[in-house]
Amino acid sequence: MRSEFGRFLTERKTLTLLLMVLLVNTALVIVNITIAYRHSQAENALPASSRDAMAENLLEYTLGLAQDLGVQERNSVREALARLNYELAMARTGGELARVVFNQGRQVQDTIVREWDALLRENILTLVNRDTNLQAETGRVEFTISLSARQGISVEPDVLHEDTKAAIMELVQSSGMVQEQFFQLEYAEGRSRMLVPYNPLDYIQSLNEEIDALRVSLLELRVAAGFAEMIGEGVLIKLYDAPNGFAVSEIIHDSDVRDVVNELFAAGALGISVGGQRLMSTSSIRCVGPVIRVNQREIPANPVVIEAVGDPEVLSSALDIVRFSLEFHRNFRMEIEKKDHLVLPPYRG
Repeated sequence: MRSEFGRFLTERKTLTLLLMVLLVNTALVIVNITIAYRHSQAENALPASSRDAMAENLLEYTLGLAQDLGVQERNSVREALARLNYELAMARTGGELARVVFNQGRQVQDTIVREWDALLRENILTLVNRDTNLQAETGRVEFTISLSARQGISVEPDVLHEDTKAAIMELVQSSGMVQEQFFQLEYAEGRSRMLVPYNPLDYIQSLNEEIDALRVSLLELRVAAGFAEMIGEGVLIKLYDAPNGFAVSEIIHDSDVRDVVNELFAAGALGISVGGQRLMSTSSIRCVGPVIRVNQREIPANPVVIEAVGDPEVLSSALDIVRFSLEFHRNFRMEIEKKDHLVLPPYRG
């Protein structure tokens, strides 16, 4: 007789192993996307053909997994696949695609595995309910079913008909089970049901999912705060001194840069860098003689380069007044270029 803890460790071992395989596959997909994304940074965008091909491959793999496990028609799987398809279609950069794979891809695969496990249990219950030995029982019967690809099926106490045990074993083999599973059942008043004891493996899995969610949230907070690189569409701005200008009024000053930055933030910019320095809530932009310093670091001048992530149309139009003032009153030149792909560096203190 096995100990209760031993039963917990063997129960649903297949599900745990399958989850590990799926996570490895997901990690490999993310690695491939990241490689492609890094490779494409020189071109400022992940090519649409590569992005579409990766998205299509992930969808095909996930749908194939659902079909192999026979759960493609389950409502939760169909909804998860539809959500994944939508998120993949909305991804525009390699970074966005990697996040979709990590978040939505992981959730879809977890949903598929859970539905596969639920379907397996439903089918076992159906076979048990038809068992002729149990139908002859008048009281409550509690028993366990142990399944192993090597050792076959074991029922304690042995209350099931041999035909039922053979049918269960055939069902399990066809479902792709490669290791041991353990089920506790109760039969009473002509119906059977699964007994679900506390399972340490399920609790560990739940904690791992919470940790993954917290990691994603932490990354998003770090990106928003400026401690991690930010990727997205936006605008690239270059501020030039007046032609042949050397007087104080003819060169770009810290106040001019701050005017541009303030307008960008007011227009909804998600993140801004000036001269390669990421701005934070505590960042400073000030002149030290003829030099502009951002975050206490000297930045290149003429042009002063400002990058902002956000809606390119909104950010560009928000600078119309500042641009007119600088060009008409100060004879400066201000170039604004809309970008589909920008990478803002993390803050370097």
